[in-house]
Order: sequence, then C-alpha cells, then structure tokens
Amino acid sequence: MRIYSGLAKIYDYLLSGVDYDQWADYVEQLARYHRIEPCYCVVDLGCGTGSSTFPWVERGYRACGVDISAEMLSLAREKALQKGLDVDFYEQDMRELDLPLKADLAVLFQDGLNYMLTVEDLKITLRKIRSALRPGGHFIFNLNLVEKLPAGSEPSICWVEEDNLTLIWESSLEPCSKIWRIRLTAFNRREDDGLYEKLQEEHRERSYTREEIEPLLQETGWLVKSCYGAFTFREPSPDERNIFYVMQRED
Repeated sequence: MRIYSGLAKIYDYLLSGVDYDQWADYVEQLARYHRIEPCYCVVDLGCGTGSSTFPWVERGYRACGVDISAEMLSLAREKALQKGLDVDFYEQDMRELDLPLKADLAVLFQDGLNYMLTVEDLKITLRKIRSALRPGGHFIFNLNLVEKLPAGSEPSICWVEEDNLTLIWESSLEPCSKIWRIRLTAFNRREDDGLYEKLQEEHRERSYTREEIEPLLQETGWLVKSCYGAFTFREPSPDERNIFYVMQRED
C-alpha cells in the first residue's frame, strides 16, 4: 500500500491545524541561536503538498522540497503555481536522496525519520541527508517517541464526521519493536459528481530513544549540537513525546 497516495487529496485537511510559519519561525530562532551561517539554501524533506516549503521561499530563501509521493508533489506544484512561487520539488526516497545542489540547511518534520523502521535504513538516510549539505551544513529535525503515545497492543478506533468527509483511524503499538501503526480510512465526497470515494492507507513509525539515535548520528558523520523539547529551548523532559535535534555535518 503506497503511503500518501489516496490520502494526498485530504492531507491539507488533516494538517489544517499546523502553523507552518511557526515552524519556520522556530527554525530561524534555532539558526540564530546556533549561529548557522550562511543559511541561504534550504531543503525541506518530507515536504508533502508544499505547505512547509512555501514559508522559506516567501522569506527570501532559495528552497526546494523533497517527498516520496508523486501525488503529494503534484498538489505542491499546483499550489506553488497559484501562489506565484518558483519552487523545485523532487520526487525521491530519502534513502536514495540525490539532489543537484548542496544546501546550507535541511529540515525534516512530521516524524520523517520515524518512518525508517530499521537501524540500517535510518543510517542510510542520515548519510544521504549529510551528502545533500555543504561541508559544515546543518540538519534540524523532529522525532516522535511513539511509545509515549496513548496506544496499546489492541487497536483503538477513533473517527471524525463532517459534511463531506468521514475519517476513521485505528492505531496500535507493538511494545517490543516500538512500532506504532495507524490505519486510516476516509470516505471523501468528490466535488465533480458528489459521490464518495474510499481512501485507505497504513502508516508505521518506529520510536528511537536518545540513547539509541545519538550514537547513530555520530556514526553517520553528524555533530549533535543540541536537543530540545518541541518548539522550546529547554532540555527534553523524561516524558517528552516530541523532540527536536540541531545537527551539523562533520568533515
């Protein structure tokens, strides 16, 4: 089952509560605090429909977006055209990242690294991201500690019903492997004929503790500059579910 294929159509609805300008504000604050210079070229990894990429372009950066989903990028290009923004989008798997540029900064939000379900895939991805940066370039990303989610081994079911959309999701956690599964089913009313179409996907994320990931970061050529609780400048608390890393490519 290809992720973000059918659900690309309702992705912006699912993330309608996300403030992408706030994301960019936070990264700029981190960049100033850590004196990340120069910072002209930004690569937005896992960019989805482009909403996380556009704030960079609108602020005067040279920015591009990367995503594995052709359907998501098709929508991103349409939105860029509507906004009158000149943005390059690349359809690539992060494990095979090969960009025609060297960026000053790479950003990856929405639990992107959690989708790497094996240590080997994670290491491959970290090396590929490193190769997309200039020497001394930086990488800022978040990690979702899924074992802290309110989910058990038995699936829990939630749903949302609106006039033109019904969304159902089943989630569960495999405690031994620390893999969180979420199966999304949506019934979306089409604008052209008013009929409903069924969309379904399954997503899996693996949790990596700080004790697990930080040696892997060092092994793959990264300097760990700092780690914060999400959207703060404080040390993550023991029960923190979402944490941010500021990394620098070591040469």
